[in-house]
Amino acid sequence: MKGRNSLPYFISKRLSAHRNNSFTKLISKIAIGSVALGVGALILAFSIFYGFKEGIEDKLFLHVGHLNVEKFTMNRSKEEPPVNVNNSDLYNYKEELPHVKNVYNYAHKWGLLKSNEEVAGLLIKGLSKDYQIERWDKEIVAGRFPTLEVEKNGAKEIMISKSLATKMHLKVNDDIIIYFIQKPPKARKMKISGIYSTGLEDFDDMVAYGDINLVRRLNNWGDSLVGGMEIIVDDFDKLDDIGTEIDEEYVDVHLHMRSVKDKYAHFFDWFHMLYNNVWIFLIVIVSVAIFNVISIMLILIMERTAMIGTFKALGANNNLLQKIFIFDGIRMAVKGMLIGNGVALIFGVIQQKFKIIPLEASTYYLDHVPFSFHWDTIFLINITIIVLTSLGLLIPSSIVLGISPIKSIKFN
Repeated sequence: MKGRNSLPYFISKRLSAHRNNSFTKLISKIAIGSVALGVGALILAFSIFYGFKEGIEDKLFLHVGHLNVEKFTMNRSKEEPPVNVNNSDLYNYKEELPHVKNVYNYAHKWGLLKSNEEVAGLLIKGLSKDYQIERWDKEIVAGRFPTLEVEKNGAKEIMISKSLATKMHLKVNDDIIIYFIQKPPKARKMKISGIYSTGLEDFDDMVAYGDINLVRRLNNWGDSLVGGMEIIVDDFDKLDDIGTEIDEEYVDVHLHMRSVKDKYAHFFDWFHMLYNNVWIFLIVIVSVAIFNVISIMLILIMERTAMIGTFKALGANNNLLQKIFIFDGIRMAVKGMLIGNGVALIFGVIQQKFKIIPLEASTYYLDHVPFSFHWDTIFLINITIIVLTSLGLLIPSSIVLGISPIKSIKFN
């Protein structure tokens, strides 16, 4: 069996190494190039998609948790009714929650920000000390994150977005006055501790970050009252299953849990649309690449008609002859795949490091084209190409079945 398989492989290797005809060399290079282009384009397309998805998700999860738990209310305001965490199994047993990395408390408060020149609406999100502020390191453009739950009455400092700072002509360490619309109205003198930029207009245009104790004092809440709790899970792909388990076991009946996928569905709908577009692109590119290989292999077989006739006259069967050309086609496909993989990976690494292709953050949420290599996807792309190419090569290689030894030798 080994000898039978090695003979067609050896012959195909010799054919590939001795393409003396300039036209044959050219179309062989075209076949290799078409596969390289297809594989490279697919790897880049999926890597850019995953880069966009992960980059935007990372920014989104700075603003909100994977899961949100608060008291059920018909009020559409961002300000939540208070929840007592001392009576919450979710918070009291947070260290035991399955597949959970972090649980933290928050509370929102609307206000009007007044500087020397401008007035703007502002939604302050007060956070507890459980919040992992180091996650903001890449998005803070100046200053620092406010201190959390250090002062009993709340730190009198907030972090605002770059867009809001530009609009209000503010910078780090500037003093501002925030008016809180409530009964009775209250005003607080605050300091800008930091300025952030995530490019997500839903948040950057109005959300500022501060100490949850500040919101508690404004609302006359006790130390155990919060607006809600947010949960960060360890595997976002399993969010629905994790959320269902936590909701059934730990969330009290008077509380309501929502997934970030439901609360900010427009982001995930956009990801889904992009993913569908990438698959359409994959189908088109793979079809074109395979069609090119099949067409070129058909030309190469027709050019070798006399050789096929000679082999048949010497006793070679159709199976052996088919394998010769299938191996030849696979060899061209593998060369193209290696080139396509190499070019795509090198380009992706260069883009990751030097960010040579910029983007408009206000439109795409990111300031450069992102890349995220998923090796399982790259492996699947290569396997798909080689399998479909091998199956496609059965079409032109079947032509050898109808070639007559006498006619082909006489024709030559």
